Formats: sequence, C-alpha cells, structure tokens
Amino acid sequence: MTKRVPASGTLDFLTPALRSRLFTFVCLLPSLALQAVSQVNETPKAVQSNIEILQFVTNKMLSPQEREQVVQEVRFSMNKAPRNVAKRDDLIAQTLANAAKYPKDAPRLRELWRYDIAANVPHDDIEYKISERYDPTVVMDRAHQRIVTEDSLLALRACTEWLVNNLHKPPPGSTFIASERNYIRSSYSSLSDDVQDAYAHVARNYPHAVDFFNRVAAAQRNHFFAENAKAVNDSNAAGLDAVLVSRIAYNMVMRRHGGRAGTEGRVFDYMVQQSLLNQQLQRTIIKNPPLPPPN
Repeated sequence: MTKRVPASGTLDFLTPALRSRLFTFVCLLPSLALQAVSQVNETPKAVQSNIEILQFVTNKMLSPQEREQVVQEVRFSMNKAPRNVAKRDDLIAQTLANAAKYPKDAPRLRELWRYDIAANVPHDDIEYKISERYDPTVVMDRAHQRIVTEDSLLALRACTEWLVNNLHKPPPGSTFIASERNYIRSSYSSLSDDVQDAYAHVARNYPHAVDFFNRVAAAQRNHFFAENAKAVNDSNAAGLDAVLVSRIAYNMVMRRHGGRAGTEGRVFDYMVQQSLLNQQLQRTIIKNPPLPPPN
C-alpha cells in the first residue's frame, strides 16, 4: 500500500501535541512583536531619563563616552527587566519635575538618589561609577540610610561662609574642605546622632535655613547672630556650628512648625536657645578631650 504524502501547506504530518504548541506560538507572535517594538520605542526615552538623573545627582554634564555607556546599560536592562526600567523612568520624571517646581527641595531629592545609588546599585554599573567619579563618597552610613559626599562638603563650605558672614568674621580658608573631609572620615562614628544627621543633610538643610533667616525680624536675627558670634572664634572651625544651625532651622522650624509660623518670636527664641546649647555641648564633647575624674 502506498503511504499518503501530506499535501503542501497542511500540518497532517504533525502530532496533535506539536500542532497545539505551534498554534500557541503563532498566536503569540503579534504580542511578541509589539513588545519588541515597544522596547525599541522606549529605549531612547529610558536612555535620556537615565542621563538626566545622573546629571541631576552629580551636578555634571556627561561626556559623549559616558552617554554611550549609559545607552549600553539601558539596552541591557530593557532586555532583562523592561518593566523595572519603565517604573524607574516614572520615578525619575517625578523627581525632576518636583526639583524644577521646588528648587529648594532639589538638594533633598538629590540626597535620596545619591544614597540609593551608593547603597543599592552594583559597583560595576555605570550609574555607580559615574556617581562616584563626580561625587565621591566620604562616609556611608547604612544603619541610618545617610551618606556624606564631596557635594555635602561643598554645601558645608557654602553654609559655613553664610554663617560666618553673618557673624562678621572672615570666610574659611583654602584648606577648609580637606580638613572637614578628614575630620568627618575619622570622627563620624564617634559623633552624636544629631551631628551625624547634620553633616549628612547639610545640602538639604542649608537653603531652608537661609530662607528662614531671611523672613525673621531683623532684631531677632541680629540677636541670634550676635550671640553665636561670641562662641565662634575660628572661621575654619565653624563648620560644626553651621551644620547645627542649619539642621535646627530645618527640623525645629520648617518641618515641625512649618513655614512662616516658625518665624514667631516664641519659636525663634527657642531655636536660639537650642542652637547655643547644642553648640556648647558639641564643642565640649567633640573638640575638647574629656577631663580626668576628680580625686
């Protein structure tokens, strides 16, 4: 008996199981094609958003070579986990929109991203490498989710210059940043939680402190700086005073009492007292060696 040959274009020679699998694959082809097209369309957007967030975090424009490295990293991520890339793009868009709408809040958002990159991004990732290249870590505090970077030191210098200018004292010298960097690295673990927090968030606190003092009545502002001037002798050593003043302005007024309500005399007087007390305590604990116990 002659074996029947299947006509051209039929699937009679396939088993039912193979036919079912082939049918499923054919049905999936349109969705797979759409997904591939979607990834191709989304890749340029993801590349641009990643470049923008890195430039926002580091305050630097990326070079053509660095941009190309970002392109390669994004393509790899799109192939591996496209949904995660899309979610991250949405978060980047929200961050940059808020930073543009509320400029004084930009340092806080920058701190959050900088810590997340340092704590959670693999060290061989281009995002981590670029962040460390332009804004190296000084101290990483995973226990409290804090980070002090070179950008923090620049903010510390700006905050200190603002403070000593109001104290009618000379600006800190050329060795200020190097000295503060060495001090923070060697002493961070022994500092109180308040001081650690002040150093880590000086970039966030400083613009709010300046804004607050600009709204305070002249008599109150002059009294505050006059009292602080008595305690600050060396502008190069005023960094601690600056971060504590900015932290108090941010935490005690901007967060707990809110905006203009914080300029009321009672709240401001309390802030003055807290500032002087904190500075006196920190100088005694940090700057001076402990006294021997009495005989």
